[in-house]
Amino acid sequence: MPYLHTIRLIILLLFLPVMGQATEDLKYSYVHDSIGDKDDAEGDVTFRTLQVDGVMYEYAHVNIKWKGGFFKSSITDDFIQKKEIKNGLVLYDIVEGDQKKGYSVFARHIQVKDYPVGFETKKIIKDEGRHPAFSDYDWIFKFEAKNVENIEINGQIRQAIHTKLWGSRPTSTTNCQSLPSRGFSTSTGEIYVETWFDLDDSKLLKQEFTKYGCVPSRIIVSKETWVLKN
Repeated sequence: MPYLHTIRLIILLLFLPVMGQATEDLKYSYVHDSIGDKDDAEGDVTFRTLQVDGVMYEYAHVNIKWKGGFFKSSITDDFIQKKEIKNGLVLYDIVEGDQKKGYSVFARHIQVKDYPVGFETKKIIKDEGRHPAFSDYDWIFKFEAKNVENIEINGQIRQAIHTKLWGSRPTSTTNCQSLPSRGFSTSTGEIYVETWFDLDDSKLLKQEFTKYGCVPSRIIVSKETWVLKN
């Protein structure tokens, strides 16, 4: 309910600064597209970084409404996840409680100076021990810092470094098999992530996280779009 969302956000904002050293809130709009069902979910996620006893944590307040369709019933996700921060090229999901998967995001905590244009690596941290797809050990990745470009965010032109991440796992892997009755699988077998990071302060400005079915179908399973709102 809307009032519960408001109460949770007020509690989060009031009490976290007392508990430790907090940073500014970063609020992102979130849009989810599913197979044959565009814009089946939308809302926002507010992040706050907090240091407690020398350990950095990320508090993510999710408020996303699903209109119903392929993936979920018509519901609203309204929860807060607390997670210890791992810096660098980290792939993880924001989840509620004991859920195994949720809202995927990549490299929210990096310093752009460490990834100049032309930088490439295959070393990606998967902080997803329980995820039905990303917990697979057979994933291979390639990350590239492509170029510097201007991007418009909330009516302002920001200079950003544009990066691309590609990942794939073999179709023969358990949990990544095409279903004979459909000719494709809704399991994630390949990902393509485009991200724009602010060149001045390293903030994630925009991210398009696209998931595909098991190779060779490459049918789009979902696309998640994050855009900084403040």
